[in-house]
Amino acid sequence: MLNTLKMSFKIDTAYATNSFIYTLKKLPILKDILSDDLYSSTSLKNFIRVLGIILTSAKLILYRLLYFFIIYMIAFRIGRENLALIYAHIYVVFALIGLIINTNLLSATKKKYFSIILFQMDAKKYLCTDFVWGLILSFILNVIGFSTINYSLNIPVLLILGLSLFSSCTKIVGEAISIWFYRKKKYLLTTRYKVTFTYIAIMLVVSCLPLIEICLTKQVFIIGLILLLFLAVISVFYIRNVNDYKLIYKKLITEKLVMNEKNSEAYTRQAMVAIKDKDKQIDNKKLIGKKGYDLFNTIFFERHKEILYRSAKTFSLISAIVIVILIFLVLDINDFAFEINNILCTQIGWFVFIMYFINRGAIITQAMFYNCDHAMLTYNFYREPKILLNLFKKRLITIVKVNLMPAIIIAIGMIILLYFSGGTLIINYITIPLFIILLSIFFSVHYLVIYYLLQPFNKSLEMKKASYSLVSGLTYFISYTFSDLTIPSLYFSIGGLVFTILYIIIALFLIYKFAPKTFKINN
Repeated sequence: MLNTLKMSFKIDTAYATNSFIYTLKKLPILKDILSDDLYSSTSLKNFIRVLGIILTSAKLILYRLLYFFIIYMIAFRIGRENLALIYAHIYVVFALIGLIINTNLLSATKKKYFSIILFQMDAKKYLCTDFVWGLILSFILNVIGFSTINYSLNIPVLLILGLSLFSSCTKIVGEAISIWFYRKKKYLLTTRYKVTFTYIAIMLVVSCLPLIEICLTKQVFIIGLILLLFLAVISVFYIRNVNDYKLIYKKLITEKLVMNEKNSEAYTRQAMVAIKDKDKQIDNKKLIGKKGYDLFNTIFFERHKEILYRSAKTFSLISAIVIVILIFLVLDINDFAFEINNILCTQIGWFVFIMYFINRGAIITQAMFYNCDHAMLTYNFYREPKILLNLFKKRLITIVKVNLMPAIIIAIGMIILLYFSGGTLIINYITIPLFIILLSIFFSVHYLVIYYLLQPFNKSLEMKKASYSLVSGLTYFISYTFSDLTIPSLYFSIGGLVFTILYIIIALFLIYKFAPKTFKINN
């Protein structure tokens, strides 16, 4: 195992070192000064290797400390009393979320491609070595994280070790589940978005239980840790007894995927918006009475129904499950009912962030570009003001319909929650659902507007405009800041109605005026 680890480390550092030298030689100032002799310079390579180890270690520690700090801030916001207990509760829940989404053994990386595919290392030995080293490193980072943040938590040492062990066990069990699922179904569990998103949503609700004074107890944690240790032991035996890792890696780690790792995000986007052959068949009845760009738009959206509605259906299902859970909690716990009623009546700014998160505008515009606009934009007539404006209107109506699916479920759910949590003024039964619907419409407009005015993609669906990322980041930041506002829902709804109407009017003007110049393919 030590020899495998040493060989893996040598391959990794050699690639990182040569890549760094290659990058230096590509810089405008240095490319004419530096020669190819740098690749054979032992002293320079040793310096870069040591620097790389230091920087990598610093990055790992920094990221883990950031993770611990985020959990601390969430716990601090939920309740300052019993802060250590709340922190432990959230940490355990997040570890259980990681059981599904934080698996690495079947991930495709350059290191695995070089080691297993090119250098023909034993796949099973490599996996076991990488697995053990990852566990040791994760445990050390967890201890560092707890040691750093424990000055304000005062968590007992035994509990710190128990939480770190719990995290390691979830990682072991998660890797075993991931491998078992792939061998059974021939695809990764994390690609089953309905299952993954539903599980994450349920666990996030569980992480918020300290709000109603339901928290992880010492006895429950000990029982859970013992059970997880038992599952971890079984998982270790399972991982060791699998003998077809070489075949699995050959299917997962393709040369195109690994050697274009920088473009992996673009490949992911392409996979998300690619249409299947069965979806290309359109019912001709849908086209009756359609002509011009209305026909063009109808054909596009009929062919892409699965892409457009897939994530909307998923979020609708998740929203329904969360609402049902909240209704049961409201009926069972009086204090929780009071808190929910107060939030809905005075703090519905939270829905700005929620509706921002579930809105599918970004995915829909990516589908538009990848499956339609990247080809049509090569024709000048496609960018004429009247044509752009007419198509924008048609697309906006369709996008609003898609995003209204989860919005309507949430709006109805809020009416039910208001009623069972103690009731409110009749006007609130109208304004709160209206506000949620308006938010859905606003974000539908917003994503389409920035797509037309800041079209960020090249032909490969790579993001090429920093302005688009900046506007998206500002949208996220502003949406989150609304969560802290305490304003009666009536005022929020009236303001949202006025703002959305004005935004749509301004958007139509901007599209007509500027889109002919901005709506183009980037190089």
